[in-house]
Amino acid sequence: MVKLKELRKKSIEILKGCQNDSPLADVDYILSHLGFSKTDLLLGEKGVDPSTEDTFYRYLERLKSGEPVQYITGKCEFMSLDFEVDTHTLIPRSDTEILVEAVIETAKNIPKPNILEVGCGSGCIAISLAHYIPDARVTSIDISDGALAVARRNAVANSVAERTEFIKHNVFDGFDFCKTAPDIIVSNPPYIPKADVLTLDKKVKDFEPLTALDGGDDGLDFYKFIARNCKLSQNGILAFEVGINQAKDVAKIMSERFCDIKIIPDLAGIERVVVGILFQ
Repeated sequence: MVKLKELRKKSIEILKGCQNDSPLADVDYILSHLGFSKTDLLLGEKGVDPSTEDTFYRYLERLKSGEPVQYITGKCEFMSLDFEVDTHTLIPRSDTEILVEAVIETAKNIPKPNILEVGCGSGCIAISLAHYIPDARVTSIDISDGALAVARRNAVANSVAERTEFIKHNVFDGFDFCKTAPDIIVSNPPYIPKADVLTLDKKVKDFEPLTALDGGDDGLDFYKFIARNCKLSQNGILAFEVGINQAKDVAKIMSERFCDIKIIPDLAGIERVVVGILFQ
């Protein structure tokens, strides 16, 4: 029976040979998924039974192809919550936690906030907001049946299904579907310029859904439409996640209808979130 430290060392070297940019993290992610604790990984003396070893090497083959480890395990952590993910959904990124935290802070002054999310993906934003704002009601729209199904399962798994709703709707068809004007609209929309999509890292362009990445010729199509056409309650708030070097352009677009616009950096200092209040 092979020892854990031997399996780790060998597999890390294999991934390095495949130009994997995070071999240690990916190997440990898979091993944790297979039931090994942090202590097991640190000590490395535990034996790996043949069945588990076979499963591990099947996963390793997928890692070698460039498939993201989150799709292999079918799960990802976001805002300290566990989410199911698959190829219908983008993999939640830690940068997006900045957007969620900004909305949570904003919602402190709004009793029983009615929140609309544009583009649900795995549901990580909507579900996190419902979890951390206990009196919120959150609706999320998406055009992908696959993403909506994943989001609904995640809402059940995180015990917020009664306060969340996931609707199939194309945002470019407008906001008339809203029965009540939301207090907050939040979105991490597709923002990659069309010409740049196929230049993205293999893990992204070959595995993640392209419809969740392509933001049009300049990457700003969704921001323009949402900011110019959304319906909000009095003093309603619009909050966007943006790509690198897009914050000022998005703020300018929002300035047509919104005031008190704030740009919030992520932990790396990159301008990541833009928030504004609807003009009276």
